[in-house]
Order: sequence, then structure tokens, then C-alpha cells
Amino acid sequence: MRTRFLLRALFLAVVLTLLSLLLIPIILGFGFIWGITHMPCSGGQGTPSSSPETVTFNASSIEREVHGEFLPGTNGVTLIIPPTGGSDAGYWRREYTVLNDDGYALFNYESRRCLDLPISLGYSEVDEVGDALAYLASREDVDATRIGIYGFSTSGATSIMAGARYPQLAAVIASGGYHDFPAYNKDQSADAWFAPLYLFGMHRGYRMVTGLEMDVLSPISVIDQIAPRPLLLIYGTQEPSRYGARLQLAAAGEHAELWEVPAASHGGYYASAPEAYEQRVITFLDHAFGVER
Repeated sequence: MRTRFLLRALFLAVVLTLLSLLLIPIILGFGFIWGITHMPCSGGQGTPSSSPETVTFNASSIEREVHGEFLPGTNGVTLIIPPTGGSDAGYWRREYTVLNDDGYALFNYESRRCLDLPISLGYSEVDEVGDALAYLASREDVDATRIGIYGFSTSGATSIMAGARYPQLAAVIASGGYHDFPAYNKDQSADAWFAPLYLFGMHRGYRMVTGLEMDVLSPISVIDQIAPRPLLLIYGTQEPSRYGARLQLAAAGEHAELWEVPAASHGGYYASAPEAYEQRVITFLDHAFGVER
């Protein structure tokens, strides 16, 4: 009797261990997606030289009023700055404000997270870029034929996908984004025995949160549609996604260029090379929009 009890206990322990080995990676993958799609709304960063105008516009796909900030410029060109992750209106990274100092008008707005909605990591947010374009076209102080877009991280992916969708965007800058989110995560976890289970959890979590398949997160699949409009990709040499930047450059065509900022990590482009940053980005934008200095 005692031997039979011990065998049953051992069998149960083995079964529970196997179930744990199967379920824990799935739960971790699901949890990762849940966390990055439900990050908190974050306050503003940086202080621009001029005072921003607080505005609202209607986001048609989510049927909400979105708050934004508009920084007037002096050269007749406006850049849309889509939100990164959970960033709020007023997220003025130095990478952006230096452009305003050189005459470019800037328009940013709050993330879906600030409206208590999950983010899709770049895909659905393309809809708000279209709404922002419509809003800017209604302003008398904005030339609707001279609008570009500049995004960082998840909004770098948004900028590429928006550039492919909206021909009104005359130039695109994308920094630090993924080239293909499922492929990137598959590569990052390739050496782990639990990778298939973890990725399964990610895919199921993304579908549950957004109602979409994670395969939509693929800027590289549409990046060639931006041509012949100019595209600038900015990545640090210390970024894990750097290899994806090179894949995007190859897919984008001759109208694209890639700047790999020496020693820069994710988001540290201006801090790593302030003078080179201003010269490189301003030169790109001036050439794209025919700005004379």
C-alpha cells in the first residue's frame, strides 16, 4: 500500500512538473505582451524653447478626443511626432526639440494608454497619424504639402507603417524601432528550449489584447512603399535591433539612408553625438523639404 502511494505521488509530481514546464513559458510570454501593451501613461520629457499650444483632435478609429501639443516653426514644415509606448502629450525628447530650434514645427499627442486603452505596439496607432494629418490640414498655419513624421521605438515602427499608408507624409524618420516584431522576438529567444512556448504565449496574448495577429507588426513588409519619398533610419551601434535596421535599409530602396550612431544605445542618439545628430538630421530634412539656410 505504501509503495503504491509513493508511486502515485511520484507520478503526480512528474505530471505537475511537466505541466509547469509547459505552462510557465506560455504565461511569461502572455505576461510580457500584457505588460508592454498596458504600460502606464508617462508624463512629458524635456522642455522646448518655445511655448507649445495645447490642442485636441478627434481620433476616428477609437472615437475619442486626443490631446496634443503644437510647437510653431519658422520654415513652413511640420513634423508629426507619434507617441512612444505610453507617452503623453508634451513628450519632448531633445531629439525633437533641436529640430524646432532649427525652424521645424512639431506636433505630438497622447498615447492610447493615456486614454485607458491598450496600445498595439505601432500598428493600430497608424490610424491616429491619419487623424493628425487631417487636423493639421485644417490649420491655416500649416502647409499640408510639407508634413513629415518622426518616431522613436514603437513609434518608429508607426512612422514607417504610416509613411507607407499616407502619401501626404513627404518624409519619414524612424529611430530605434523593430523591423518585424515576431521575427525579432524569435531571434532573441532562439537559444532557449522554451522559445516555442514563450512565443506561443506572446502571440495568444497579443491577439487577446488587440484582436489582431502579431504578424501585422512588420514595418519591413511595407517599407518599400515609402519610396520615392526620403526615409532616414537612426539606430545606435549598441542596439539589439541594429541588424533589423540594416534589413530595412535593404528593403526600402535607394531613397532610404541609415545612420548608425556610434556608441549609442536605445534612445541615446542625441546624447551620444549632439553635433553630428543635429547636422545629420537637419541636413536630411532640409534636403527633403527644400529648406534653404
